[in-house]
This record gives sequence, C-alpha cells and structure tokens, in this order.
Amino acid sequence: MESDRSARDGIKAYFDSQSNGDPALHLEKAATENVGGMVYDIWDISTATARWWVVTNPTNLYTQEDFKSRDVVLTFHIGLVTRLAARYRRPINDLPAMLLDEPWERWDRAVNAMTSAAYPEDFQGVSLRLRECLVSLVEVLQDDSLVPNGSPVPKGAARDWLDHFSAFMAPGRSASRLRGYLRDLGVRTWDLAQNVTHSREAQHQDAEIAVAAVSHLLSTYTAAWMRWEREGHRRCLECGSYAVAEGSCDRCGAKEPYPEAWSAIPLDEDERAARLAEPCTPSSDISTFMSTGDL
Repeated sequence: MESDRSARDGIKAYFDSQSNGDPALHLEKAATENVGGMVYDIWDISTATARWWVVTNPTNLYTQEDFKSRDVVLTFHIGLVTRLAARYRRPINDLPAMLLDEPWERWDRAVNAMTSAAYPEDFQGVSLRLRECLVSLVEVLQDDSLVPNGSPVPKGAARDWLDHFSAFMAPGRSASRLRGYLRDLGVRTWDLAQNVTHSREAQHQDAEIAVAAVSHLLSTYTAAWMRWEREGHRRCLECGSYAVAEGSCDRCGAKEPYPEAWSAIPLDEDERAARLAEPCTPSSDISTFMSTGDL
C-alpha cells in the first residue's frame, strides 16, 4: 500500500526507538481504516528476529506472534485506546464543574488530542491545549463578582490572578495553609504546562502528567469555590455579584426577598386532646428497611 516518505520515516523512527536494538529492516503500510471518524494506519514491520504491527492514533506496536492478522490487532488497539480515553474523564460531577465550565471544556479537548498523540510535537500540542485551559481559568477568575469593592485588582498576569483567587477563597489566619496550597498549586501547574509546551523532547508521560496536574487544579479550585459558597457567600439575584451582606447587594443595591416566616396553626384544647389521644406512628409503603450498615 502506498505511503508518503515522511510518514514512513516517522514510523521507522518510532519503531527503532521502541524495539530494544532490533531495528526495522523492512516496513510497509498494510492498511488504513476509518473507524468512528478516527483514521488508523496499520504497518507491517520486519526485523532480523521478528515481525511486528504498528498501529497509529495513538501509535503503538504489537508482536505478530500474539496478533496473527491486522484485523485482530486493529480491534485490540481500538479497545485499548477506548479504555485509555476512559481514564481521563472529569473527576467531578457536571453540576460543580459548571463553575469552571469553559476550562473543563478545554481540558476535554486536550484529552482528545492525547489519544492520537505519537510524536514530541503532538505532546507539545496537548500541553498547548492545557495552557489554553489555564488561560480560560484565569479569565473566569477575572469576573467582577470575584473582586470585592475596594479590593485591588491584579495587574493582569496569570500568577497575580491565581494569588488573588487563593486569597479571596481562603481568607483569614485559620485558612492560611489552604490559601498557600491553592496559590502554589496554581503557579506550579502553570509552570509545568508551559515547560511541556516548549519541550522538544516531550514524551507521552510528560503529557499525561500535565493532563493529570491540570485536572487536579481545576478540581481543587472548584472544591475551594464550593467551600466558600457554603460558608455563606451568595450571588446577587440581579447582577450575579457575591458582594451580598445582610440581604443587600453592595454592588447594585438590590435587596434580597425574604420568605414570610412560617408559623404553627394554633389549636384549641379539644383539638389538641383529640390528636394526642390517637397513636402518632408514621406509616410507610416500604416494608423493608435498610441502613448503610446492612450493605
């Protein structure tokens, strides 16, 4: 089957780097198949001692002693790739992920790129998408609702905004360790993604570490945000600001509507006596009761 010179040279270079000193003597493209929108090339390679298959997207090699036909090796390869992709699902539920929706979308794109990466420039591309994910994160942190009135606005550098978010979400002496962790995690993750992006010797493991690091950063920042909201910080229903205190928004002046207080229905003595005279045992349509200790 015909193949261009650059693809052939790339496959040979990949195989020689993986074959433990048993270089390729002959190689040819055996087939190209499109499965589910993904194109896979299957290469038949001979060395002095063995024959191999190399399948792309992502590139991997398999001995022909284990896989006798190209159909079998492609089926196995697609299953392996599918399982690999499943390892990189978002570690949090969709609802909390909405706090950082755009950064998570860009992280998903980096994961998709990783499933077909094979060469250093591919892994650099994965890290570039992760950098775009972090830029998107900083843009979310620049929202006016996360900058209280009277607070100094960061100069614009990514690190300044990461510092601001850490201080904003974990204020006070009791949260000093959490604040320091959030700040260090943001800065170190940013540096890691930058380093892989500019590395001409980037490997699969480098991209995998960067993907995991950014996932952990987004998950941790999401958890910090949820923790901060549960401590009583609420958004204004009118402008979306978090500058709400004592039922009034400091940013737009809107007042929070308070529901009318519930009050018990007064009972006279005869009604009270009649109710107390009957058993007050709740009924249930469920005849089997289980607790977590029973599982």
